[in-house]
Amino acid sequence: MIAFRVSVNGTKVCTAGAGPEGVLGIVVSQDAGSPRALLEDGHMLISGLDSNRREYRAWRSPTLRIGDEIGIDIVEADAVDPPWRRVPCAASYRDTLLLHARAALGAFAGSVLRDPGGQLAMVAQSARCLLSRATTATMRRALRRPGARAERALAVALNSRRVCVAGVPRRGHVMTLITWSGGHRNGRPDLFWFSVYGRDARTDERLDWGRPALAVGDHVSIRMARSREHDAPARGARYEARRR
Repeated sequence: MIAFRVSVNGTKVCTAGAGPEGVLGIVVSQDAGSPRALLEDGHMLISGLDSNRREYRAWRSPTLRIGDEIGIDIVEADAVDPPWRRVPCAASYRDTLLLHARAALGAFAGSVLRDPGGQLAMVAQSARCLLSRATTATMRRALRRPGARAERALAVALNSRRVCVAGVPRRGHVMTLITWSGGHRNGRPDLFWFSVYGRDARTDERLDWGRPALAVGDHVSIRMARSREHDAPARGARYEARRR
C-alpha cells in the first residue's frame, strides 16, 4: 500500500497509511497575525480514512518551531505504524466529541479526587506559563520596529528542487496539502494531490503557489522559515464571493 514516511529534522515521526483503497493526507500550516501564531510557529496534521475498515485514523505530530524541516517520503509499504487515534466512520461527529470529552473529564476528575492540591497547583502553573509566554510574545511583536519585521514562510522543495517560498504578510495563513487516494476497487489509478496555498486575511483572497505532480518515490521537504521575501502567488476570487 501507499504510505507517507514523515520525519522532522531527520527524526522519524511515523509511517502513515490507510490501506489500499483509503485516503491519506498531510497538512502543514502556518498562521500569521492570529492568537494561535503567538503560541506555535506551525502545525502538522497526519490523518487518513481506511475504506475497508471504515475508520478515521490520526497520527501524533510534534510541535513545530521556526527552523524545523519536515521530510515526507512517498513509499510503498507492507506495514505502517499504528495510529494514535481511531474513530469509526459510522459514529457521528457529536458522538465522537462527547466520547473524548467524557474520557478527558473522567481522567481529570479522578486525578483531582486523588490529589486535589497537586492537580490545582499544576493547573495554576500551566496557566501562568501560558499567560507569560503569550504576553512576552505580544510585547516583543509590539516593540519590534516595522522595518525589522520577520515574516514567517514555508520553504517547499520536491526532490531537492525548490518549489516556492510561501508566506502571507501580517495576517493570514499558508498551508501545504499532500493527499493520496486509492481507487483499486473502481479500477481507477491512484490519485496524488500536492498543493501550496493560503489566504490573505487583509484582502480575503485565496493564494496559490503551485500544484506540482507527485509519484511514488518522491521526497517533499517543508522548512519552517522566516523570510520577508516571498514568491508571488496567483490570487484567486475572494472567499466571500466564492461562498455566494
